[in-house]
Amino acid sequence: MSAKPRFVEVSHVVEAGMKTYPGLPEPERHVLLDYDDSREKYDGRAEFLIASLHLCGNTGTYVDSPIHRHRNGMDLSELPLDRLAALETVVVDATGSPGRGIGPEAFRGVDARDRAVLVRTEWSRHWRTERYFDPNPFLTGDACDRLLDAGVRFVGIDSLNIDDVGDLARPAHTKLLGAGVPVCEHLTNLAAVPPQGGRLHAVPIAWKGGATFPVRAYVML
Repeated sequence: MSAKPRFVEVSHVVEAGMKTYPGLPEPERHVLLDYDDSREKYDGRAEFLIASLHLCGNTGTYVDSPIHRHRNGMDLSELPLDRLAALETVVVDATGSPGRGIGPEAFRGVDARDRAVLVRTEWSRHWRTERYFDPNPFLTGDACDRLLDAGVRFVGIDSLNIDDVGDLARPAHTKLLGAGVPVCEHLTNLAAVPPQGGRLHAVPIAWKGGATFPVRAYVML
């Protein structure tokens, strides 16, 4: 009898009023039908809660599609599921990086072919604090080149941005999304995921024309 798989949640909870990135709108929840009103509608035999959530695509833990950076890139509905689901994971511990920029040396010896590479910086410990919006750990352009040369299929990071927010050229987004590799930002709990052996699921809705959308990301062990 095989053991049941264990699931490790690596995404943040989305809550009304939370801030993900400075200057972007915060999510708003609206109740369209509550239990009391719906009970009358169903003649006292049932009750339901129906609500809407208004949010920016860049909320919580989200996946970027190529159209986020490139005008003619794939949108969310066009992303192949084999780049979002059941991906073998490699967790790269970059907590000992000497600076904010995580370079190609962090990925030396990493087998990234057809895998999701998840970069652990532990920046997520600052989530829901002002410190989270300070200059963040990020991947350098050279690091992205190495990952692409290695055949990476998905790249995620537990930081405010995969790029240095002070670099307006956004080389990591430019290179990874330009190669059709989805990017996931604001991951969390990567210390609970082993270096290898997991399977990542991080599937956004199939939004035609959508560039970015939240995911409930988890790793199955």
